[in-house]
Amino acid sequence: MATTAQPGQISRKFYGWTNVSLLFFLQFAASGFVYFAYSVVFPVMVETMAWNRGTASLAQSVALMMLGLAYPLTGYLLSRYGVRQTVTIGLLVMLSGLVLLMLVVSAVWQWILIWGGVMGLAFALTGPICSQTAMINWFSIKRSTTIGIVMTGAALGGALAQPVLTTMMERFDSWRAAWLIAAGMVAIALIAAQFIINRPQDIGQFPDNVDPDLAAQDPLSQNLQPKTHRTGHDWTFKQVIRTPALYLVMLVTLGYLGTFFFLLNHGVLHLTDNGLSPLEAASIMGLAILGSGLSRIPAGWLGDQFELRWTLFGSISLMAIGLSGFWLGHGVILLSAMGMLVGAGYGSLLVLGPVVIGNYYGERAFPIINSVLAPVMLPFAAAAPAGAGFIFEATGSYDIAFAAAVALLSAGLIAALFLKPPQPPRQALDIAVTG
Repeated sequence: MATTAQPGQISRKFYGWTNVSLLFFLQFAASGFVYFAYSVVFPVMVETMAWNRGTASLAQSVALMMLGLAYPLTGYLLSRYGVRQTVTIGLLVMLSGLVLLMLVVSAVWQWILIWGGVMGLAFALTGPICSQTAMINWFSIKRSTTIGIVMTGAALGGALAQPVLTTMMERFDSWRAAWLIAAGMVAIALIAAQFIINRPQDIGQFPDNVDPDLAAQDPLSQNLQPKTHRTGHDWTFKQVIRTPALYLVMLVTLGYLGTFFFLLNHGVLHLTDNGLSPLEAASIMGLAILGSGLSRIPAGWLGDQFELRWTLFGSISLMAIGLSGFWLGHGVILLSAMGMLVGAGYGSLLVLGPVVIGNYYGERAFPIINSVLAPVMLPFAAAAPAGAGFIFEATGSYDIAFAAAVALLSAGLIAALFLKPPQPPRQALDIAVTG
């Protein structure tokens, strides 16, 4: 049987699943109680400070642009120092930013500077690319499934944070109470991050707990092979940018990120504008985030079983249907269902999108591709929050913003249909055959 031990050595417990647990909690705390907390804290800050929605929304757009611009730094740190060191730096930056939000912010320019600059950098250094890189390093057969498990942490944290932070802000009559709770969660995550191990090779183990040499001799080794495409080519970035698949993935990613950034920023405001109470609106957004969380593990499992373009197509369809209902629907029950549908589609795409890059282009290329493309894509997605805010200020509604989001998702549907694994360059194939 395949084992993690080299011949003649004693095997030890596979650490990959411990990493899954640690990174699950990191996403639960840093994304759930900080990034997703924005959707309920931001409206209270706008109302308390009497800020213009469009101007105040610039903070989120700046944060997303900073996220993109800082991704090359994240990729460099991941390649040079590994996941543990990268997220440790990011959590320290995040904790500093939360303290500044509690103690300093009294004007909109301070809000834009701290949330946009400091927190944007922190999101880049603690973001999904770190957890996804760890899972791609530790797993191949169960890669999509484990990414789904880890990414569920952010959604569950966000779903819990929505009503908890809303209640605490009402009890203490201050939005600063929300950022205090978030800072406490980040401090715990900082401790947990110190137990992450970057690669299985660092402790003499193998991805999926399978020694490839022993697996080759195992008559049951066919059960240890991935069911979906995994590239065998060591892709260079120059080769990657010549493949149509990359640009189709970018279109899909731009659609679901831009849509969710808009909804996270303005979803509560859209609902309260239409007569719902702040708690009802926050609960619906919490359900959207919960739907995102509940979909991630099933989506990951499906991504390990079936061709990715079909799972992507199904996920985008869910998001588009849910977004249309969220836009045009009325009543708490219907809006809750539509919110969960939007979340389910988004959560699935958040898992499957990175898996496509990892499966199509390989472990080594994954952080490089993400760190180079993020500064290109995220500024476009980052325009969604501020753009929607200014659209509201100009027209008195979010109708144009919702219509644009539906159009983006429709483009993503078409891109998913044409998405296929790229073929290695002919030169590389010739070398492999003659070698």
